[in-house]
Amino acid sequence: MANRMELDQRIGDLGRVLSDADLAEALLTLMVRRGRDGGDVLTRLAAEWPAEESVLLDAAASLAARHHALQGAESRLRSWLGLLTLRSDLARQLGGTPHRVLDETEHTVLAQATIQGEAMRTIWREPMLEPRDTAVALGARGTNRENVRTYRKRSWLLGLPAGRGYVYPALQFDAEWRDVFPEVRAVNERLDAAGDPWGVASWWIFRHARLDARPVELVGTDRADDLARVAEAAIELVG
Repeated sequence: MANRMELDQRIGDLGRVLSDADLAEALLTLMVRRGRDGGDVLTRLAAEWPAEESVLLDAAASLAARHHALQGAESRLRSWLGLLTLRSDLARQLGGTPHRVLDETEHTVLAQATIQGEAMRTIWREPMLEPRDTAVALGARGTNRENVRTYRKRSWLLGLPAGRGYVYPALQFDAEWRDVFPEVRAVNERLDAAGDPWGVASWWIFRHARLDARPVELVGTDRADDLARVAEAAIELVG
């Protein structure tokens, strides 16, 4: 193994003859202890240099300081190169460790909650009616909400819990007849809107492969009959 004086001489020779690009490669060679294929001086230098990391940093800083733009900055260069080599470790130290590691069951619950939360956000983007306006949409006075409660409890009308009461997706109402669309009432009842309001709301809002559309888009159209058939198929699939 070469002694320090010989290696210092080699560093000096390299600093005088290397271009900027070659200097950068030399630094990388020393920092990661890797040379190019072949018998060039960088490969030999890296192979013969002591393996201690601190000495490698000294060599890299010394070599860099030979560059005309970096002369006299060896100490600062060594600090900078040292910081660079420790960057990943510093990032891990600053980033810390996980506050909590979930087991498989907890991870599953969290994933399900995330999916449900995203679905709820999508559902809430749909127009909703307050109970008073829902009563009017059913042909009654706003103060007469008995029909609203009856429809909801019988699953004829989908109501979503909100605060201490319910709101009602506007997609369900036929403004001309002032009632729930018959296909909506049939699907709500078949899917048990009273027992599973969020599941039924999702069924209406999200795209269905068998319909090639969102079910809500077919309400009041000439494809309305398809809705009940697809809902029935969904029930049979679940069993």
